[in-house]
Amino acid sequence: MKKLLYILLLPVIALALANCDDDSSETIDTRLIIGQWEVVSQDSPERNCIYDFTPQGENTWNWGTLTTYYLTVSGNPVHDKAYNWHISDPKNDDTVHLETVLQGDLDSDDLWKNTDFFIVEKLTSTQMVLRRNTVGDSHTRIKFIRRNDLTLP
Repeated sequence: MKKLLYILLLPVIALALANCDDDSSETIDTRLIIGQWEVVSQDSPERNCIYDFTPQGENTWNWGTLTTYYLTVSGNPVHDKAYNWHISDPKNDDTVHLETVLQGDLDSDDLWKNTDFFIVEKLTSTQMVLRRNTVGDSHTRIKFIRRNDLTLP
């Protein structure tokens, strides 16, 4: 009788396991990148730098302009650099990629010289973790927290 019960339950268990999502983590909502983020990595030379991701337009959320700022002692932001950014759609690829392109030296002979590549390891409403995706540096992680309290120019 026990063998019959196991034989009957085996297909049910197999079906349940087959329907389980293999990806235990939730899909990253890449729209959350829009806004202001502060670098909080202890070992980063950019610590306390503010990244301000703005979209290209009202209906776009996966590319736009990135402006970086440093806060002075008085709390006033000082403009640092401007970039174009693009984040991949997690529906098209398991790994979410972020590319930033510095806008200062656009006439460079090396088109990739001013492009930084990252893998988005974590993106929530309050935290973001980017891992460099560059030959020779694929271990550096930059940690951010959301800053909704800043008035930037």
